[in-house]
Formats: sequence, structure tokens, C-alpha cells
Amino acid sequence: MKKFFYIFLLVPVFSFSQGNLDTIFKKANITGIQLVFTDNSKTQTHYYGKPNADEAGSVNGSTVFQAASLSKCVLAYIVLKLADRKVISLDTPLSRYYTYGRIKDDTAAQQITARMVLQHRTGFPNWATNPGSKEWVKSVLKSKQPPGIFFSYSGEGFMYLQLAVENLLKQSLEKIAIQEVFIPLNMKSSSFLWQPRFNKSGAYGHNKNGEMTGRTEYFLPAAAYSLLTTAADYSIFVQALMDGRGISPKMHKHLFTDTISIRKNDTSAGEAGSHISWGLGLGIERNELSTAFWHWGDNGDFKSFFIGFPALHKSLAYFSNSGNGLEVLPAVLDYYFGKQDWWCLQWLDKEF
Repeated sequence: MKKFFYIFLLVPVFSFSQGNLDTIFKKANITGIQLVFTDNSKTQTHYYGKPNADEAGSVNGSTVFQAASLSKCVLAYIVLKLADRKVISLDTPLSRYYTYGRIKDDTAAQQITARMVLQHRTGFPNWATNPGSKEWVKSVLKSKQPPGIFFSYSGEGFMYLQLAVENLLKQSLEKIAIQEVFIPLNMKSSSFLWQPRFNKSGAYGHNKNGEMTGRTEYFLPAAAYSLLTTAADYSIFVQALMDGRGISPKMHKHLFTDTISIRKNDTSAGEAGSHISWGLGLGIERNELSTAFWHWGDNGDFKSFFIGFPALHKSLAYFSNSGNGLEVLPAVLDYYFGKQDWWCLQWLDKEF
């Protein structure tokens, strides 16, 4: 992600139109984009490009994209709902809910709680090995640092939390998400598993050269990366987070205020470190406009992002099926929100 800013610098800030955005997408060699912007009760949609560069057809509102790490936010929301109902405690070690063989010899890791996972304080690496593979299932998960102290982004932590929740409820993540999220929020095009209906609507991934890389059909739900959805569906979810739908006012407040610094050990994370923290499953940014919550997704050939400003009730859900999909975000965010210091993008460019 080292090219976030070069296209942005070439474009006058307030002369944008959606046609200008398409020109930017084309110059960046992005295959397809689907986005939804909300401003209170008003909604704008924008679609660009193709689901598959090798075939006819255009991205539309029904095209299904990989959400990548935006999947994590859905599990976070589920856990907050369960915590409201006293089904799970945010501060009880997950080892009391589930015996995880991959950390059986790590006594410190057995003290990891749901709150630590949501705030990326597990001490785990992002991934021990290729997630979902046979090697991953059998691998020993070793902590990089003691849990509960420093921020360290980890997909492994969310997989552990998923297993604990599934064991508690005796159901798969997919069934839990249907009951807790997809049906209540009317997210009709969303699933953690590949569905037959996606055979026609599912987008294909593309590398940075615009070459089609294929289409991963997930048959095991993975809270860290396997959500398949549309920008319209995910925008509904973002608005639910902003409004606190489905969770208590107290839990809604905790969602945004129970935060930790993104600084690791003695590193400063640059100037962005003074403007970004991590809440319960969400990044928190403070810039000239207001305080926002956000997250990004990167499955390699699918890139995604969302941001919401609760005080302004504005949000953007953005999906692409391109390895270049995140490079144009500064221009896209400036178009919809006005020119700002997008600290989250500066931090992503530096850290990842």
C-alpha cells in the first residue's frame, strides 16, 4: 500500500464529478468499484468498471464483493450484542469458553479476552501461516508479545474469538450472523459463505496489472476475511453501528470510547498516532471534520474500506475487485467529505 497519494496529488480537489472519479479509477487501472455514500437520509451510489475484466458486463448494485477484513467488524458487532445479553463477557478469558489447541502451551495467551481481540491486543501475529489451510489448522500459534498491552493487528485473534463464540452458541458463524445481523438489518446479499446465487453476481479479483486472478468461493466462514457483500448492504451495517441499532446505549458508547493507542512499544506511528486509536473492533480517527470510525480490507485482489462520522451521520462504504483499489482513496474521500487530513490512510500507508 505504498501508492496511496500519487494519484490524489494530480487532481484539483474541489473540481470533482463522478466522471472525474471514473477518470481517476481508470488511470489507477482499477477493474471495478462499487460504493455507497450516505448523508443523513440521502444516499448516493457509484459503480465503475467490470466484475470480470475478461467478460462483458458492468458492476452494478447487485455485484457481490469480498469484504476482506471488513468482516471483522461484523463479528465485533455480534460480540457486543452477546455481551449486552450476558452471553459472553468482554473481560473473561476466551479459554473459559473454548479450548484452543493451537495455544495449549501458551499460558499467557490463555488469558486473552474478547476485549483484547477487538482492540488487537492479543499479542498474536496477523497470521501464523496461510489462513484456512491445513497447515494453519495444525500450526502452533505463538505470541509475538505479551497479551493485553500493545496494539498489534491480528486476524488470528478474530479467528480465536470466532471459535469461542461458535462454541458458546453451538452454531456456525454464518448461522449466528444471519440471526444477529443479516436478517435484523435486512442485508439480503451478505454471507460469510459462498452461495449459489453468487455464481452470477460475484465479482472476480484482479491484480495490479488488471489481470483476472479468479474468484474464491468460501465454504468455511472466517470472521477475519470471508464476508461476501455489497456496498449497499454494508452501508446499512455502517449506519446501524452509527445509530447503535441492536445494542444498548451503554454498549454503543463503549464501541467508540473504549480505545487504545495504535502506538507499538516505543514507536510513535508518526503524526497519525496522535489522531488514531482503536475501539471495540473499529479504528477511530479524529480530523478537522469530526470523529470517525473506520476499517479497511485487503485480500490482495479485493480491497475495501468504510468510514462513518456519527455526529454528522455521513458514511462511505467502498469495495473494489482490484489490487489497486485503495490507491485512490484520498481522492474518493475528498470528493465525498471535502479535503481533510486522512490520518487513517497515512497510517495504513506506513504500517501496511
